[in-house]
Amino acid sequence: MSAVVKLSKPIKAHGEEITEITLREPAVEDVLELGHPFLVVQDDSSKSAVELRPKVIAEYVVRLAKVPMSTVKMMTIKDLFACQAAVMGFFGQGDGETNEPSPTEPSK
Repeated sequence: MSAVVKLSKPIKAHGEEITEITLREPAVEDVLELGHPFLVVQDDSSKSAVELRPKVIAEYVVRLAKVPMSTVKMMTIKDLFACQAAVMGFFGQGDGETNEPSPTEPSK
């Protein structure tokens, strides 16, 4: 499985102008080397939240799309957030999740 992110503004990668980024699915080796692109944090009241790790997400974009960090730095914030959603989707977070109701969630 891969994810394609259409860019709102063309950028350069390897000397060529690109209008989309294709991210391959991460492998276990990627996770072992880069870590998770998020942290699960818990407060004193046992509530948990997900904290995104933008530098790690950028490293995933570099690795999964095979583009240099200089290319990632050329992206608009909107495009970086779209790549972030794609990366998080591989981990079951963000836009990559299905819209199917869970077994305990009633159908709409």
